[in-house]
Amino acid sequence: MPSPLVNATLQAAVLSALSNLLAQGIKAYQKDEPLSLNLVALGQFVFFTLLTCPPNFLWQQYLEETFPGYVTGLDGSQSLHKINTAKKFALDQTIGAVVNTVAFVAFFAALSGKDSNAIQRTVRRETLPLMMAGWKLWPAVSFLNFTVVPMHRRILVGSIVGLFWGIYLSLFAVS
Repeated sequence: MPSPLVNATLQAAVLSALSNLLAQGIKAYQKDEPLSLNLVALGQFVFFTLLTCPPNFLWQQYLEETFPGYVTGLDGSQSLHKINTAKKFALDQTIGAVVNTVAFVAFFAALSGKDSNAIQRTVRRETLPLMMAGWKLWPAVSFLNFTVVPMHRRILVGSIVGLFWGIYLSLFAVS
């Protein structure tokens, strides 16, 4: 049986492929053109997911181990540890968001053939707008994941939301 990290990575890759395919369909529909699958773009998007999912999985695991979301009382009941949850949330929405966004922008800039100076310019130009778009969605997901969703279901929740975010990212990468 594959490890949770392998399961999460494979699940994310499948959802990434699906989101890219849906984005290609949306783009064709918007242009009123027949769908012509761009297998290179599909492969690039899935490859990026395969590269970034394991470190993201480990990041989430680190956050939970370092700042446990729930504490067990003397009577055995569990309660939300608000300070730890706030720390996880803040770290995830700052450091985690910056690292993931810069990686995404730099990866696709490099794949488009840009040199290192052009990649740096692209990262400076596109990171903040993409992060601001992400902050319209991911803080709510993180808050729910850290407060309501059991640890063993968080990857599934993130993957489902990630399907729709992946459509946005696919459309962003194409533009």
